Amino acid sequence: MPELPRDRAVSGLLGGIAVGAGAFLATMLIILVFGGWHVTGGDSWKFLATLGVMACVAVTEEVVFRGVLFRIAEERFGTWPALAVSAVLFGAVRLAGTSETGTGAMLWGATAIVLQGGIMLTAAYIATRALWMPIGIHFAWNVVEAGFGTAVSGKSSEFGGLVHTALAGPPALTGGSFGPEAGVAGILSCLVAAAFLLRSAIRNGRITAR
Repeated sequence: MPELPRDRAVSGLLGGIAVGAGAFLATMLIILVFGGWHVTGGDSWKFLATLGVMACVAVTEEVVFRGVLFRIAEERFGTWPALAVSAVLFGAVRLAGTSETGTGAMLWGATAIVLQGGIMLTAAYIATRALWMPIGIHFAWNVVEAGFGTAVSGKSSEFGGLVHTALAGPPALTGGSFGPEAGVAGILSCLVAAAFLLRSAIRNGRITAR
């Protein structure tokens, strides 16, 4: 698969892990400053047992959304419309999953994922023209989020957690019952990362027109 060049695997994955982990830690820092959180004991064995699942999810979703859907849309419409299509579909899939939140929270959570995860992950692919970085970002975000024991896409403690973190502050900031990715803190952190990635893509001539 040309989107997975072997010679760029290590650098792409490590770069992605740094971006993904950094974005989530920045999210938690913003919540700590403007809201707050405290931690209690977690379920480390359950967390470690699900690392393989999180890796499979990251690889599968990036191949589908960036390696297939984005690429097809870009060939037909160009980079910017394809970015929007890929991000919207990435968020829409969350509506089909199970959730412990109400309909309103689920709709907002899906919208937030479009703005943060969908755009940031697609930007990583555009900037590198390979899937390694978005896979690394996706995996690292999920691992660090699960490690904190916060809700993940509307599901609480699904992956155990090295600790359990109770977030304090308005749901608009923290993401409420959906998880940090649905809050302003998460959206802001990911959009900043996406902006740097897209700037790199523009500078390196990786934006294509229809």
